[in-house]
Amino acid sequence: MKDNLQFKVSAELKNILGRDLITSPDIAILELVKNSYDAHASKVEITFDDDYITIADNGKGMSKDDLINKWLFVAYSAKSDGTEDTSYRSKFKRHYAGAKGIGRMSCDRLARNLVLTTRSVDSDKTEVLYVDWRSFEVSKHSEFDTINIPHETIDTNLSFPLASPTGTILKFTDLHLLWSREDIKRLRQSLEKMINPFSGTDDDFTIEIIAPKMKEEDKKVSSQYDVINGVIENSIADVLKLKTTQIESRIQNGKIYTILKDRGITMYEIEEAMQVPKRSAIKECPSPRDADVLDA
Repeated sequence: MKDNLQFKVSAELKNILGRDLITSPDIAILELVKNSYDAHASKVEITFDDDYITIADNGKGMSKDDLINKWLFVAYSAKSDGTEDTSYRSKFKRHYAGAKGIGRMSCDRLARNLVLTTRSVDSDKTEVLYVDWRSFEVSKHSEFDTINIPHETIDTNLSFPLASPTGTILKFTDLHLLWSREDIKRLRQSLEKMINPFSGTDDDFTIEIIAPKMKEEDKKVSSQYDVINGVIENSIADVLKLKTTQIESRIQNGKIYTILKDRGITMYEIEEAMQVPKRSAIKECPSPRDADVLDA
């Protein structure tokens, strides 16, 4: 007798796609910030306190249907199959930063408990998920899709970054790591890669670190690169200015101005009168075939 069989998925999949695949807390936060970017957020705020971390964005948010059919649908990515709000996306002209559908599993690398609060552009309700990752660890024989995730819909109006009515807030408690100043500095360096060093385009994206208990120490550091709190900037443009040779040239009022700079210092500057050839000195070409036989 022939019949069909199906795979079953152990709750252990949570560890394989979470802690085992996401090898550090830095990578976990980077993956979650990518999700904010892909949700068309213009601002992400990452707050560090002794017993919690929050990642809040002002993106398009999620409805209950989005939570069920996208966020809780492991390894599914609406980005990769082309159904992820194409009309909304066209306003932002962004390339997706992630499309594998497992970035959400990064949450398990950061903490044991997650509260996800979100409000969608298509809804006047706020959706809340409560995830206790330990519930996936009770037994390796438990099936992944049988673990209950508490959810509620509330009427509370929340303020997301930049006073946006929509967005998503991830709050992590029972942290796996007590973040030190050096840990957050290393994270800032990783997040710099998400920032366009040549801002001023339609694709502006801002990430801000908020660590209230480190503000006093920020006042004592000698270098801006050692400051924890504040908006993250990509310093590559400043580095290029300091470590490259540049030639600037412009035409103004009939003159040519040329400036040579080395590592930000002007080394040479010249002003020349612009020579415009007389029309009589310009030889006309009778035909394209004669162009290579004309005298100079």
